[in-house]
Amino acid sequence: MNEDSTSITPAYKPKHILSPEFKGTSNYEVGVETLMEETKEKLNQLKSDPNAITEQVCLVEEDLKTLESLYENYHIGMNVFRIAKGGRDGLRE
Repeated sequence: MNEDSTSITPAYKPKHILSPEFKGTSNYEVGVETLMEETKEKLNQLKSDPNAITEQVCLVEEDLKTLESLYENYHIGMNVFRIAKGGRDGLRE
């Protein structure tokens, strides 16, 4: 999506949350978010370390890009199902 376009996807507002620790999202999303936070911390530590190996910094940056892609792809895909009204009603007839 470029800067000029706006998203028309309605916000996900769960009505029934079974596990409050997931805040209405999946354990997969929470797990990937946690890994992203840990990887960002590791990257910040490496970047602030003058003795850090350049290859190691590059590997952690690649790990972070991968985690961000995994999260974004899953989140976009799940958003379709979360906001669809009656989208699966005909499946059980």
